[in-house]
Amino acid sequence: MMYFQRCLFHIFLILLLFHDLVGSSDGNPVAGDVYTLSCGINATWMNSTGAIVVNDSNTIVSNGNLTFNPLLTSHGGKYSCVADNITSGYNVTVQIPQLTAAAVPPGSVVYSGSSASLFCAFTVPSVVDTPVIVKTLWIGPQGLGSRTTITTSQSTVIYNTTLQISPISTNDSGLYQCVGYISSSNSYILASSNSSANITLSVQAL
Repeated sequence: MMYFQRCLFHIFLILLLFHDLVGSSDGNPVAGDVYTLSCGINATWMNSTGAIVVNDSNTIVSNGNLTFNPLLTSHGGKYSCVADNITSGYNVTVQIPQLTAAAVPPGSVVYSGSSASLFCAFTVPSVVDTPVIVKTLWIGPQGLGSRTTITTSQSTVIYNTTLQISPISTNDSGLYQCVGYISSSNSYILASSNSSANITLSVQAL
């Protein structure tokens, strides 16, 4: 019964810490997708600044369509097209894809009374080309561990997080999970869903 109550408590804390997470929404494209907006033939497309959208390495204007290939987080925003003297407006809200998570266990046997470092790396996808907030959290047999929040303007970056346990005991043996997600202050960019990696730690008594 105590184990069940502790599990419920951990779930409650995770929901509390990640309360601002925005899950996937139907109809919202994910960064990395090929995404097309359609308008009339010979339409002129403009972005939120009023600048005319022209072809570039990942934006194609053809036959009245505006295609993002691939869709980047920087493509989120308002667009308008003018065709036959009629102006139409479009909102493009981009979902951030998941981080890639990789966990590394201690490289040697861990004995009670010593210390242990658990390592986890999160990689931001290259299609995320806007400032984002990377949040990570450790969860283990004893509850929640360290939490980090990092704001970045770079893309394709690896973020490392380490859980240090010292002194360690046999009670610290068990499954550890590093959890991370990406969010943005831009209302046209939706947060990714959680990604995680697991480490099983075995602590031996002296």
